[in-house]
Amino acid sequence: MKYGASRLHKHTNTGHHKHNSRVAEYHKLHMEQLEQGTNGTSWLARWERFVYTRGQRLIKKMIK
Repeated sequence: MKYGASRLHKHTNTGHHKHNSRVAEYHKLHMEQLEQGTNGTSWLARWERFVYTRGQRLIKKMIK
């Protein structure tokens, strides 16, 4: 065996870390689009904005 288990784990862990970073960046950009209302005009996009804004209002009311 050319590579040991520790090297394989390190390679897999690095790839997983990079994937998590890309996913986090996507979610950050998507949240900004939701806040600005620029995530699209389809039924699903409108529904997503509606749920997001209602959730924000609910959280703000619960905090007060």
